[in-house]
Amino acid sequence: MPAFQDAAASICRLQIIPSDPDSFTSRTAIAVLPDAIIASTVHAQCTTERTTVLAAEEADNILIHAPMSAGFDISQRGGAATECGFGSVYIDPNEVPGIASFTAPSTHVFYVSIPRRALTGIGAKMDGALRTSRKMSPYWQLFLGYAKTLHECQAGLGAEAARASTSHLHDLARMALADGQLVEETGEGRGVRAAWLHRLKADIETQVTSPNLSLEYIAKRHGISARYARALFASEHTTFRDYVRQRRLDLAHRMLISPQTSHRSISDLAMTCGFGDLSWFNACYRHQYGVTPSATRAGVLQP
Repeated sequence: MPAFQDAAASICRLQIIPSDPDSFTSRTAIAVLPDAIIASTVHAQCTTERTTVLAAEEADNILIHAPMSAGFDISQRGGAATECGFGSVYIDPNEVPGIASFTAPSTHVFYVSIPRRALTGIGAKMDGALRTSRKMSPYWQLFLGYAKTLHECQAGLGAEAARASTSHLHDLARMALADGQLVEETGEGRGVRAAWLHRLKADIETQVTSPNLSLEYIAKRHGISARYARALFASEHTTFRDYVRQRRLDLAHRMLISPQTSHRSISDLAMTCGFGDLSWFNACYRHQYGVTPSATRAGVLQP
């Protein structure tokens, strides 16, 4: 239990009271970033308590609890008893005493701790969110997806990348706390826009070969308007159509120079990569690479 106790003490300011001390198990992975701490914990049945003494030691952080399995019941001073299960998040002002019960045999919770000073600009939205459980909106999904990525790759980030990534995380938290209301951002490519675009591109990558891929389809899948999705690509001086075409051309080029696909016809490769018209594929390819697909393949096949 020591790792979980250490995480609970340092991140949440909590005491852990196992239901069965002899059989209690836990595992915890922590990522420490500038102005953010991210932790993933899995533990057996227990009760956690933030006493008045522990709460007084807190540096005014906001702790976001996101159950990945099972959930918990929590009660904090000044708030009502609240249930938070999978598909919800709980917004915890760390300076407030409280108690939580984890009754499932095993519970997995993802935690993100952010200084309150990094979440300014959303006014009453913040106050209304504290000590409440919120449904997992698209904005919370975006925030948690980005937080999980940071949790996984934090060790490989340089100092500047870590600072920039944490700033993005703050922007996403502010957006989620404001229920999707646009909040002020500074600097090109900051926070919310950068994370939305990253998410859209990742989804495109999984279905780039589909001839039915469209801006409207992708936007609907992510719960945003086609207009906003279009603006996201415009912020990088491109369009959805141009971006998809480029990714398809990149795939086609790799297949043309790969020995594993040398037996397949160029028309077959074009269709596989999502181009519905061979002449259009040839024109796009020549414009991009300065040679025809046939010339690319011939150059590779020459002894």
